[in-house]
Amino acid sequence: MKLLKVIVIILATSLMACTKQKVVKPACLFSVQKIAPSWICDEPYSDLAIQAVGKFEQSFGGRNYMLDMAEIAAREQLTERFKLEVAGRISLYAGKSELSGKAIDALIVSANKHIDSTNLTGAKVYLTEVGPEGEVYVLVGLDRSTTKALIEEVIVNSVQSEKDLWQVFKTQKLDTQVAIAIATIKD
Repeated sequence: MKLLKVIVIILATSLMACTKQKVVKPACLFSVQKIAPSWICDEPYSDLAIQAVGKFEQSFGGRNYMLDMAEIAAREQLTERFKLEVAGRISLYAGKSELSGKAIDALIVSANKHIDSTNLTGAKVYLTEVGPEGEVYVLVGLDRSTTKALIEEVIVNSVQSEKDLWQVFKTQKLDTQVAIAIATIKD
């Protein structure tokens, strides 16, 4: 019985000590276990609303070629993240008007038709890094005001091309007012 009490006390003490310790976040590492800048592991950088990291392995094409390829990869990933952002904002906005899931999905599909890596014009390269094995990393992102403007543009284009679909918001003026409302729903 005394042994059981001692074990319980030890366990309780250990648990209390564990709860007081800070949780240490693992470091961002390159593939060869060397510490990398945190943005390479998708940690938020500066005040970017959406960001993506592209990587390209060492190549005989040279540094500029590698940077271009890493940037292309980052822009493709940024485009997908931008589509998710637009979908999320449309869902939030449309959810307030009690639309069906099918109607919301149709609005998202319509908007996403107007998004590709070429029309994310405000996306910029913010950082580049060469890894320990010669690979290149590129951070591409959109700041908050550019993201808002691009979302508005996408919604306006979607509304203009599929007015019937967007008529679900009968009480709203179409085009810019709906676009502004969707773009600012999270702000």
